[in-house]
Amino acid sequence: MSVINKGGAEKLRAEVLGIDTASKGEKMARSLLDDFNRLHSINRIKEDKDIEMLLVKQRLKEIDMIDSEPTYPKDKVKFNPSGASKTIYDLYLKGMKVEEREERYPYHQRWTRNSTAIHGATQRDLLYMEKVLPDPAFTVERTDEGLPAWEDNVLKWKLIEHDGVDFIINGKMDGILVYKDGTRVGYEFKTKSNSIGQVGYYKMREIIDSHIKQCISYYLLFGIRDYIVMYEGVAKDQWSKGAEAKPDIRTFHLYVTDEMAEEILDKFATVTKHVEEGIEPEDKELSFFSGYKYLMEVKEV
Repeated sequence: MSVINKGGAEKLRAEVLGIDTASKGEKMARSLLDDFNRLHSINRIKEDKDIEMLLVKQRLKEIDMIDSEPTYPKDKVKFNPSGASKTIYDLYLKGMKVEEREERYPYHQRWTRNSTAIHGATQRDLLYMEKVLPDPAFTVERTDEGLPAWEDNVLKWKLIEHDGVDFIINGKMDGILVYKDGTRVGYEFKTKSNSIGQVGYYKMREIIDSHIKQCISYYLLFGIRDYIVMYEGVAKDQWSKGAEAKPDIRTFHLYVTDEMAEEILDKFATVTKHVEEGIEPEDKELSFFSGYKYLMEVKEV
């Protein structure tokens, strides 16, 4: 005889009765996916002059910022949210301003180019959802300048004091969305380029750890606790598959707790102490995508 715990029994009962037991976070993630699918179910979307002009204004600001100098203090150790998952040694070397070296081939540049293009197209979709869909679950927050709250439009830095040391967190988000009930939600978009299976239900069951740490760092910078991480497979299923096509987009919700934030703060503070004291960490482990692997090769020789 099988034993079903109380939680499992309640879930089974809800399924039988047709009751939606999803949390608010799960509903938000599902709603965003549904909105993208609703938008992309429209065969032809007429271009909107206001939206296209808004994107032009954003581009003009990006061009204007090309030669701008950072305003954060140069004498402080600086961290970027995208690097929050790197090892202590990686972050220490970066804090010591050791040169990074990365071997790139032509296809790597095209890989990055394609992902960047999809990124921009997805943000454009978010703006069109506001106008085209009759009841969008989300709207894009606007800055004081009236621009979409993402990328260079929200670039900022913050001086943080933790465990006796000061350091800088500097970064920008893929987007700040507003849910229909007024909840501010951080939007993080990632692409997967190898195969459509990368975003399938078998291989992808939750947010990738490095992206969780990235969102936690955004919380420290922007104060937003709710995040939706969206993954899109650049590769798609066969055109003829129709309704049977494998999913190419996945969305996941993340809520940043105080404990999660404390873990990242402790890590950044540890790195800062090593940098300020000029003492290398004992653990010399490097990240998979580290730009400092050449240092290990030199030592081995």
